[in-house]
Amino acid sequence: MSNLTVQGDSKGIHTLLDQEVRSSPVIARITWRYGKQQFVGQDPELPQAAVPAWFNRVLSLPAQTFANEARLVNGEVAMLRFDTTLEHEKEHIWQKFLIQAKISLGIIFTIYLLLGLILRSNARTMSRLANATEQFKKGQHAVRMSVTGTAEARALALTFNSMANEVQSLLLTLQRSQRDHSEQLHFTWQLLNALPIPIFFQDQHGICRRVNHAWELMFDLSAEQVIGHPMPALFSDESMPGMSSLPLMPEDADDTVKRVTEARAHVAGKHLDVIFYQANLTNVEGEAVGSIGALIDISERIKAQAALAAENEKVETTLASIGDAVISTDVDGRILMLNKLAQQLSGWSREEACEHHLQDVFFLADATSRSGLGDFVSNICNSEDVLQASNQILAARGGKQIEVDYTAAPIRQKDGSVTGCVLVFRDVSERRQLMQQLSWQAGHDVLTGLENRASLADRFSVAINSAREQQCWLAVCLLDLDHFQVINEKYGHEFADKLLQQVARRLEISVGSSNSVARLGGDEFVVLLHNQTDIAGVELNLALLLAELAQPYDIEQRTVSMSASIGVAIYPRDDVNADTLLRCADQAMYQAKLSGRNQFHLFDAEQDQQLRTHHNQRARVRQALHESELCLYFQPKVNMRLGHVTGMEALLRWQHPEHGIVGPLEFLPLVEHTDLIIDIGDWVLQQAMEQLRLWNREHRQWIVSVNIAARHFQSKDFLPRLRKILADYPDVAPERLEIEILESAAIQDIQHVREVMLASQKLGVSFALDDFGTGYSSLSYLKRLPANTLKIDQSFVRDMLDDKDDLAVISAVIGLARAFNREVIAEGVESAEHGVALMRLGCMLAQGYGVARPMPALQVSDWAKSYIMPAIWGEDKDLHWEGA
Repeated sequence: MSNLTVQGDSKGIHTLLDQEVRSSPVIARITWRYGKQQFVGQDPELPQAAVPAWFNRVLSLPAQTFANEARLVNGEVAMLRFDTTLEHEKEHIWQKFLIQAKISLGIIFTIYLLLGLILRSNARTMSRLANATEQFKKGQHAVRMSVTGTAEARALALTFNSMANEVQSLLLTLQRSQRDHSEQLHFTWQLLNALPIPIFFQDQHGICRRVNHAWELMFDLSAEQVIGHPMPALFSDESMPGMSSLPLMPEDADDTVKRVTEARAHVAGKHLDVIFYQANLTNVEGEAVGSIGALIDISERIKAQAALAAENEKVETTLASIGDAVISTDVDGRILMLNKLAQQLSGWSREEACEHHLQDVFFLADATSRSGLGDFVSNICNSEDVLQASNQILAARGGKQIEVDYTAAPIRQKDGSVTGCVLVFRDVSERRQLMQQLSWQAGHDVLTGLENRASLADRFSVAINSAREQQCWLAVCLLDLDHFQVINEKYGHEFADKLLQQVARRLEISVGSSNSVARLGGDEFVVLLHNQTDIAGVELNLALLLAELAQPYDIEQRTVSMSASIGVAIYPRDDVNADTLLRCADQAMYQAKLSGRNQFHLFDAEQDQQLRTHHNQRARVRQALHESELCLYFQPKVNMRLGHVTGMEALLRWQHPEHGIVGPLEFLPLVEHTDLIIDIGDWVLQQAMEQLRLWNREHRQWIVSVNIAARHFQSKDFLPRLRKILADYPDVAPERLEIEILESAAIQDIQHVREVMLASQKLGVSFALDDFGTGYSSLSYLKRLPANTLKIDQSFVRDMLDDKDDLAVISAVIGLARAFNREVIAEGVESAEHGVALMRLGCMLAQGYGVARPMPALQVSDWAKSYIMPAIWGEDKDLHWEGA
């Protein structure tokens, strides 16, 4: 209807309504109202029932009307109404009524006719029988009817006379029986009184007829107080809670024991747990005439059961909570109990396992072990020992095999008698697997599956002994991946781990099963090449290994290239100790890194001595940093045209306690490839900011430039370190700090350097490319590097007055700076003539001995106050110098 209404199908609605009216005889009309429209379905041939008016009034079946609201799919509401008619049903009922009335009248007539005939036939006979019966009732047991009249009358007289004779005989017998029953009842009641169980009798009306002596004692009531009272009064909630709702007499007379109920009763001031039994009391014919009931005090039993249940609960809880599986049996080995873990391990539920033999449930795969357990259980009564077994295979239900340890022991009572067997077992499969896994992990690297440092030590000893016995060489190769940290930072740890796994597989394949591969950690690996006879063979193997590692790696739909640096130490040429060989290989690998990476380097003892010296020197530089032996000197920068001091370059010095002031070239090369250079760089930045704070107080608005090493600048935490240093000096504008980086360092990873420079410039820090012109000086590099200033290297400035090539280089650098809108400054200006030449080329900023030598911070202010630029720089006249 909803769909037809929404579609506006009026004809369809009329058709559907008419079909529904005709299909049901009880529906007179269906009305569908939607908005202002109304549709009616009605049966035009609806019949009228031919039923009398009085019958209609008796039936009183009015027609019903039902109405329901319906919500259409468009959200509007329609009304559906049904008008019913009962005319057809009334007519049907009237016809049935007429038929039944006719049948009933016929039956009544027949009955009355038959009764009349019977009464008339026997009226006389019954009159004679009535007289004789009346006399018999009055005690005249000798009265007899005369045998006369019709055959029926004579038969009735003979029957009466025979009955009278029998009754007279029965009366004599009954008198004797009553005497016997009285004696039996007296005996029965004496027996019931002697029983310790309270018993009562009640009739079918619930009236107490008798109680025994035990009842009187339990309720502290005499029989006279109980008999004749309704039994429910004795079972009130006050005396026996829950008993008052019991029926007075069982409903089923054929069921002897009708009700057995446990309850807690309040009897004579005591609370007792009782069992109430109620059964039918019948007469000799089996008819129920009342009920008999009994009460049994089970208070002590309830307490014992509660204690036993609590103890069992404790045992069950304990067995369920322990980590071992437990099975108990009787002396014949039949299962009595399994705890939860035993059910899980064996695959048998408690219900399934009970009454099965232990060997059926705890089935050992090994026949010998199974037989041993069976013998132990069979002789459990005579056993004094405990059976223990380890590493047994339990064949669980379903085919699963579990490695277990078990212990079996007899269960003894206090008197020492054996009542069964208890079997305790545990699953050791996971423990054994874990031990195997831990054992494997102890000697292997989890990520790559290669042997680790611990396993390598054992392998080393065997390899050295083998080389000694066979009089051949053992090549100890320490391999480190080049720029692995960059891959790690760029693609993430997960990508880097997959790369390490591929490297490990290539190493294993390349060196073969006859040689050893181990991972020390990070991106360091060790390869032991056995049975080497000469250097050429070692070098060939290493070259092949480097070539294999240099092949592209396909990881996560990316292709990356990776090279390695290898340091090699050879036994017995270099040393006989495994640790020393590794140290030698590590030093050789370091040299391979310094030589450009992607190559191998054989350990050299003389070079090792130099490295040891460098190591000691680096340690001394670290000590100098920590003991405040380092300091800053400052070399002024000036605008030659204006004669103003524009800033200072911070230069590191070492105030050596023995050698005096030591220049940076004497110690910085020792640490520039170590992380110590980062600590020194941070210290220089902090000292420069501190000095700028002091000059702020003198109103000196100079810019201080600081040289930052390539390793420091390219470290991943350079920006966070720089932000912290700037934040520590909020009163110093970041624009007062300039960072100088070498042109050669900047182009090593130009994209990374560019990103760091841009991020630093957002903080306010400016940049200068130091020693510009000594490197590639490519226009593309200059375009990509957002440096603020180019510094012309002093090697060009020093000889510019005499060397036309140097002059040309300087001119070109100045032109590049002007083209890319960069500042330019010349370092190494040693004379006024150098300054004049530079100004004529377009460079106005200079620093060098011609301006001032580097000086301690305490001398800078006095120098600035007394500084006077050369007069020639302020004169507008030509100078005569060769090459001008």
